[in-house]
Amino acid sequence: MSFRPRGVLPWCTAALLLAGCEPTPSEPSVDEPGGEVLPCLCTPPPPPVEAPGESVTSSQARVLAPGATAEEVAALVAGNTDFGAALHRLGKPGENFFFSPYSITQALAQVYAGARGDTETQMGRALRFPLSQERLHPAMNALDLSLQTRSGGALPEGTTPPTFRVVNATWAQRGMVFEPGFLDVLARHYGSGMRVVDFPSEASSVRERINRWVGAQTEQRIQELLPPSAVGPDTLLMFVNALYFKGAWASPFRKSATRDESFHALDGAARPVPMMRGASGQFMAGEGYEAVSLSYVGGDFRMLVIVPQAGRFAEVESRLSSDFLQEVRGRLANRSLDIHLPRFQLETTLPLIPALQSLGIEDAFGGRANFSGMARGLELSISSASHKAFVSVNEEGTEAAAATEVGMGPPSIPEPFLVDRPFLFVLEHTGSRTVLFLGRYVSP
Repeated sequence: MSFRPRGVLPWCTAALLLAGCEPTPSEPSVDEPGGEVLPCLCTPPPPPVEAPGESVTSSQARVLAPGATAEEVAALVAGNTDFGAALHRLGKPGENFFFSPYSITQALAQVYAGARGDTETQMGRALRFPLSQERLHPAMNALDLSLQTRSGGALPEGTTPPTFRVVNATWAQRGMVFEPGFLDVLARHYGSGMRVVDFPSEASSVRERINRWVGAQTEQRIQELLPPSAVGPDTLLMFVNALYFKGAWASPFRKSATRDESFHALDGAARPVPMMRGASGQFMAGEGYEAVSLSYVGGDFRMLVIVPQAGRFAEVESRLSSDFLQEVRGRLANRSLDIHLPRFQLETTLPLIPALQSLGIEDAFGGRANFSGMARGLELSISSASHKAFVSVNEEGTEAAAATEVGMGPPSIPEPFLVDRPFLFVLEHTGSRTVLFLGRYVSP
């Protein structure tokens, strides 16, 4: 996500997301290899660590006890889910689609911290923010900390717990003077500061550094996010968010059981897909659809797979909302199942500006933008924003992972649950019910 001064031709930057990577003990910093290392946040994160080089950062540390109430966090989660459902409905009908509402909200919430007047009102309404600025950012912080905290339950021998990370970074033009309150919000609630660069003289170098940072945070699943034309001498400010998840199924599919079976696509055509088989999970049946829940090792994350009845996909998809998912979750129950699920991989690029404009954010992209709470002496507006997502689902988990589990169940023949037609899927944090990723699979 980027900003430009009014009256200057647009220049492009990006907000991004990735799901599914091989874990490593740590990732290199944004600058040259061998620089300072940013840790993987599997417990509440420490105060922000800036990469080597000049930076503009608040003197305040990350707040590890932000004081948000459970009701505030729940309202934030529900709002983010409804925002995700609204974005999902903007995806092109009849095509596979996958993205992260949470990653987009992370990036835009930081921009929102500097919005004022009608710009602030429009952003808050479109993003479904249920709280005032004063309460929103502590709630965002509390939610992020809860996502990084693990339940601490015993893991089966030989298994690796899921890896989950949310990382924010911002690059600013040297000489910009930021409001202290804005920098305080970034530091206290997002663990972030401003890396200072000189876009007019080093645009190409900055682009390369950002692309290296993106590649490092996503285990090289996203490379060259910014093409040569994306960063220019008129660039002033860039926000980037990366979200990383890798988890093994608590009940893995049997590799030996995978075989080609027919998948009945949305257009009615039957196409062969590698159909995985053998995992188990919770089940529920609703009006016009069925759903299963597949847990990852450790129980902190799970995938909901919602399978509408033939001919009712669009109807069920239109119901997506926080309330709809609450109904699904509330009715899930243990059941002996033999789940058949396609092995698949999806990549999505989502231009955000048209989507956000259709949701009611108008002033932020033009001459009426008001980001006076962000920087002094400049009138800023959002010039360009985009989002990328990747997911790979196989027999072992979401992305390549090695995991072994011996499960015990009732001595009856499991009931088949065949996902051979278009379905919706949600990857969520079990405890907070935060929707991290949302997608649909309608055609191989």
